[in-house]
Amino acid sequence: MKFLIILLFSFCSITIQAQAPQGQPYGTPRERAKLQTEKMKVALPLRADQFDAVYSLNLKYAEIMQKEVFDQGASQWSMYTKGSQINKRKEVELQKLLSAAQFKNYEKLKAEMRKQMQKEGMPKSLDDFK
Repeated sequence: MKFLIILLFSFCSITIQAQAPQGQPYGTPRERAKLQTEKMKVALPLRADQFDAVYSLNLKYAEIMQKEVFDQGASQWSMYTKGSQINKRKEVELQKLLSAAQFKNYEKLKAEMRKQMQKEGMPKSLDDFK
């Protein structure tokens, strides 16, 4: 369940788990940013001139998530709330890089991913964390 929470809020809800070396169950920030950007390139789709800027943004926030969430050994609720806060900041910046249609696709994909994660056991409410 912890992984699903982290995945949803640190990877903009549209990435896949990285094949990571031992000790790095979520991959490195660089690996996560690369996977996320590649997924966005296809799903939104990103234009060639957007790719580097989106990758840089994804890397910036993957590093923030690593430092402020993953490395802290926090509770599931703390990871969820902190990840949500970080993701909101990221989305403000991301919206400036994407067209309106791309951001609409991003929001749609995020909703689909959230629905899929709830189906697989992601908490639907605060009570599910207890």
